[in-house]
Amino acid sequence: MSMPGAAALSDRFSRDKKKDEAETKSSRRKKEEDNDFGNKVETPLLSEYMSVQGNSLVVLRGVGLVTGLNGDGGDPSPSTLRTQLQNEMLRRGVKDAKKILASRDTALVVVTAYLPAMVHKGQKFDVRVALPPNSNARSLKGGWLLETRLFEEQNFDGRSSLRAQEYAVAGGAILTGLGVRDKDERQAELMNGSIPGGAISKVDRDLRIVLRSDKKGTRNSQRIANAVSERFHRYNKYGQRVACAEAKDDTLVLLKTHEQYVNNFPRYQAVIRNLALNESDVARRMRMEVLARDILEPEKCQLAALQLEAIGSDSIPFLKDALESENFEVRFMAAQSLAYLEDPSGVPVLLEAARDQPAFRIYAMVALSVVRNDADAVLALRELMNTDSLETRYGAFRALKELDPHDPALNPISFKNRYTLHVIESSGEPMVHVTRRRAPEIVVFGEKQGFNLPLVLNAGRNIRVKGEEGSSTLEVTFYQLNAEPQRQRIPNNIVQVLATCGELGATYPDVVQLLVEADQQRNFTGEFGIDRLPQAGRLYVKDSDELAAATEEDSKDDKGSRQIGNAKMLPEMFDVLDEEELKENESAEKLLKLDFQEVNKRDEKEAKLKGRVIDELPEGDAKNSEKSETPQTPDESGVRLDSDDSDSESSEDSSNNDEASMQSSESKSEPGMDSLTETEDSVENDEPAEETKPASNRWGWWDRIRRPFGGLSEPEPATEP
Repeated sequence: MSMPGAAALSDRFSRDKKKDEAETKSSRRKKEEDNDFGNKVETPLLSEYMSVQGNSLVVLRGVGLVTGLNGDGGDPSPSTLRTQLQNEMLRRGVKDAKKILASRDTALVVVTAYLPAMVHKGQKFDVRVALPPNSNARSLKGGWLLETRLFEEQNFDGRSSLRAQEYAVAGGAILTGLGVRDKDERQAELMNGSIPGGAISKVDRDLRIVLRSDKKGTRNSQRIANAVSERFHRYNKYGQRVACAEAKDDTLVLLKTHEQYVNNFPRYQAVIRNLALNESDVARRMRMEVLARDILEPEKCQLAALQLEAIGSDSIPFLKDALESENFEVRFMAAQSLAYLEDPSGVPVLLEAARDQPAFRIYAMVALSVVRNDADAVLALRELMNTDSLETRYGAFRALKELDPHDPALNPISFKNRYTLHVIESSGEPMVHVTRRRAPEIVVFGEKQGFNLPLVLNAGRNIRVKGEEGSSTLEVTFYQLNAEPQRQRIPNNIVQVLATCGELGATYPDVVQLLVEADQQRNFTGEFGIDRLPQAGRLYVKDSDELAAATEEDSKDDKGSRQIGNAKMLPEMFDVLDEEELKENESAEKLLKLDFQEVNKRDEKEAKLKGRVIDELPEGDAKNSEKSETPQTPDESGVRLDSDDSDSESSEDSSNNDEASMQSSESKSEPGMDSLTETEDSVENDEPAEETKPASNRWGWWDRIRRPFGGLSEPEPATEP
């Protein structure tokens, strides 16, 4: 036989052999499926019936007044915003509103806040403050936002209208551009700012389960509510079990947040979507056996872990078995699900992920924060606060604060609702961290760290810290109007400096300014960071050799790697607002087109109702009621919002003298600081207050300037241990 003929015959036999093998495999697979009819059950999941809504941010707006601008304010131009602010002042009984608005120490601002998903009444969240485009003010640096009502924004035909319901109240010291000096090229950054944790929610915001159009029906709605409530429930103050889901109609089910997922909506949503609908015990057991095999495969482990987590505590043995896998992804997915099931078996794996795997760090931190009533999780987070990475340290701090706010390792020192200083005993390198989100807090890792000298630092307009090279002490000077500067010597210690500034009445923006100046002058002995948060969407390098050399800034071009998570689907514990979305929502056009008609109608209705109630009271009671409603004027409350000519002239004459200029600037200090120092002095010195008028049963609007923000609306703080 010729060579070509032999080759053709060989190819034919080879094709026939492959065909026979394929038919054999197909026959074997079909036979296995026929024999497996009792072990395979198709269980419908809730993802086929519904979607979870209510996770988007709700935009809140309001118009407010900022005081304490030290000559950088200005009289607002005629506009809808000015009219609304005047209405607010009239509603609160403020006299001489035009004079106050014309002061160079005040400014009209538009206040914006984003109500988070799953927020509860009394919870704090961030506030953003901006001067409107037509403002005559130049800067918000050093300003204090007075109590401002916030309403939900609705958009109709390109115009923003505010609903009448009051969703939150906001106020506090404004944090402007960090490191921006007066007359700097970055001056525009001083025309807006933020207040970390400056808003207090007045509502509870629940999630919603919405049925798909082809699955609508009262029966399906109730079945879905039952399936969710069987897996997730809460307990009220009486110890009674309360369902997390309630069917409202044929398309809507209201969904309460379970405490295990309050800081991780994306996972809560994913688990609910993977709940089974009307599954029998036998079917569930058979499905768990399949999932127990799937979770050991890296390609299937994520979905399998979610479905096992959705089943509940019955799946814990299968998840524990997966902790023995040689594959890190398999171990991590199992450990994460165990944490949400309140089982601490996976804590060592979560510790490894947070410490050594930047791609998994954010999810490991959140998971560790929900392993309650277990010492291993607390010890793991404390250990992470000793690592070399500031991101890891601060992430562990925030997770521990969520897990146990009263843990002794947090060591909080609070300064009258202005800011909180946390001093962490750490065996690692000294570090300092500040944040612009969630809460006004400073975290010092290493209580014995001092500053590199020499230094000259400012905390606001009234506090200066000086240190000479080679000295072991620092001089802190507090400047006051018409009084000698107060000077004191303290050890060269960062904690001592921050505590002294707090005792002298410094606000959070003041101490952040001091720390930023220290960083710019290279006065820190260790690392200083702002908002060093774990990130989602990083790359996980699968190869062990590449993994050892991986960093937190891995390139997406690396081979053998894959992205973990979505950078825009962050757990709420480390959530960050998208800057591009913020610019669009807070554009000049939107700020100028706010419509307050519904708000004003409701205010008028309430005013009429209030007047009717007073008219119905007996004559003596009506007079007493009117008397109690009389607000204090700025002069009566001891707060001056308009500058005095003589003070201004003395300030200009002494501009060449550094200390004298700081002393004169006290005449225009922010009322927020005045409120704190005046209140503290009256208590500590135990001096009788000057009587100007009979005590009122109700705090007037101007009295709130003298008190720390939130005195009327903010719940009483929890007692520290």
